[in-house]
Amino acid sequence: MTTSKGTIQGYNGVATVDRKHQIIIDAQAFGEGQEHHTLKPVLEYIKDRYQRLGIRKDVYAGRYKVTVTADTGFANEQNMQYLHNNKIDAYIPDNQFRSRDPKFQDQKKKYGKRHQEKPKSERRNVIPATEFKFDPTAMTCYCPAGEKLSFRGERLSETGQSKAFFEGRLLQCRNCNLKHECMENPEAANHRKGAGRQVSFTINDKRKPTYTVWMTNLSGTNWYVSPERASIRDDASNPEWTVTMANTFIAIECRQ
Repeated sequence: MTTSKGTIQGYNGVATVDRKHQIIIDAQAFGEGQEHHTLKPVLEYIKDRYQRLGIRKDVYAGRYKVTVTADTGFANEQNMQYLHNNKIDAYIPDNQFRSRDPKFQDQKKKYGKRHQEKPKSERRNVIPATEFKFDPTAMTCYCPAGEKLSFRGERLSETGQSKAFFEGRLLQCRNCNLKHECMENPEAANHRKGAGRQVSFTINDKRKPTYTVWMTNLSGTNWYVSPERASIRDDASNPEWTVTMANTFIAIECRQ
């Protein structure tokens, strides 16, 4: 399993619990370290299980539908789209929610930055992507040396922004006089399995309203955020079930 600390032999365990009665009702193991991909299979398995047991045909619909809350680890554009398309009542903060919340305005000043003991990574000051000539109409890109980069495709970022990716041809970058000024790792262009300079550009004129923005702008949402999890203050409705996802832990509360 690939993690931020490298590849390890292990699993990412996700448990589903009745939060009120402290009963584990589902447990799954995933072979990836990040939580993004676990949201959909976990929610669908919960739905299928309650259907098979004859408890509820659809726990995410009806008068007493499930309210799903999750921490930032589960937030990406694909998950937001899944929740929206399936009309699941869910509230998941994106990774910028603290910067928008006035309660966290003075957090760094009061408590300092997190991981202060961690040394700053030493990155080379290279020629920025702004020095590359990008034409969004023709979808072409030329480097400061005048060479045309190969178009590697257009993909959506985790926040739903459309981005165009380009990469310099290996032989071009290998023999370029600007190689040491342009590449963070110039030696990468010196062997046949290496890579040339890579740049990406946000295509603003093609950007559409994203599902991440939809989640951010949900009305009637009062967030209560702690360092470990995000939950919802239910001020307006009284759903029968409340699902809370925090890191690799999911709790389900059954309200009588």
